Amino acid sequence: MAIKKRIGIAAVTYKDNFGSALQTYATQYTLEKLGYDARIFEIKGVHRKIMAKKILYYAGRLFDPVEAKYLFANLTSRSRKQVSASTDQFAQDMKVRHQMYADFNRKWNKMLPTVKGWSGLRRQAAEMDAVVVGSDQLWRPSNIVGCYYTLEFVPDHIKKISLSTSFGVPELPRRLHKHAQKYLSRIEHISVREDSGAEIVKTESGREATVVCDPTMMLTAEEWMHIQDKKPFAEGNYILMYLMGDNPEQREFVKKLRKETGCRVVGLLHGATYISYDEDVADEKPFDVGPSEFVNLIRNAQYVCTDSFHCCVFSILNSTPFFAFRRWPDGSKFSANDRLYTLLKFTGLERRMLDGMENVSACANDKIDFVDVLEKVAVRRKESMDYLVSALNS
Repeated sequence: MAIKKRIGIAAVTYKDNFGSALQTYATQYTLEKLGYDARIFEIKGVHRKIMAKKILYYAGRLFDPVEAKYLFANLTSRSRKQVSASTDQFAQDMKVRHQMYADFNRKWNKMLPTVKGWSGLRRQAAEMDAVVVGSDQLWRPSNIVGCYYTLEFVPDHIKKISLSTSFGVPELPRRLHKHAQKYLSRIEHISVREDSGAEIVKTESGREATVVCDPTMMLTAEEWMHIQDKKPFAEGNYILMYLMGDNPEQREFVKKLRKETGCRVVGLLHGATYISYDEDVADEKPFDVGPSEFVNLIRNAQYVCTDSFHCCVFSILNSTPFFAFRRWPDGSKFSANDRLYTLLKFTGLERRMLDGMENVSACANDKIDFVDVLEKVAVRRKESMDYLVSALNS
């Protein structure tokens, strides 16, 4: 029997985020389906060093009001998670959710052993036939300064591949241009998730990047069934609300849609930061929801209202009617809206992007031709798989 080639994966494993966990799993699943032994690097051994670099970077961003508001909310939420769950309901809820993530990662994601420091990671990477950096906003400026998702720990002679990696911003700060040029020049095969990402790669390195679908779209809805129960997590007719940004007009849209359809609202609350008024919008607020339950809730919803890229992805894969919202103002230097624009453009669903001020009745009656949409997804999936196979075999 031939020995399988080993592929190391650099992906998000240290925070609780539905999309991050699912794209990490999808990257591993796709590589294993191609016949490779795919394992995920454990970031814990260098996490403190990375965070020290990030803190210095964040200190220079506090002068932007949009970013300062987000950072303050994020720090407040993190501090509340650390208090006693017996005295703070939010901390108790987040503890329950965290356990769901831990259970999912333990069951489905194959981790490499934790090693100490950059030298340990470098030795691990040297044992691989190739290293893949996954999807999500792994090339955000704060991650570039961290030097992990840029694969700078991978030796020169090991093949390096980016799979649908996202910058998460429309352009990079000037002070990161030299850094970006350096790490991009070391990655032999570059693919990105958004059109704007390809433009950044071209600007920073002069290279052409391939725009591919997110790894979660490399799997069909049928393939996603084996990580979830066939039985609906929530019974009956409901609207799933998963809004991570702090935009009240979008919650008003959800309320109007509830009145229009008679469906109750199941809310996945406090996905990024604690937003108190969401407690009053949702009729049901489950926290025993991990990545598997997240997909199940989307699959069985009557409607989905979200500003999450991956929530839109799974709505499309499961043919669930959805409404997408902008999380950030388009003019913001920190906006990651382009990932949604690219997704909705190639699926022909640009009209599903809303502000929250639209006529709810008209929106509810606007049907999606999912047969046509899924045909477009199948085309992009094949193109993306062709890129990955070519990169691995070159």
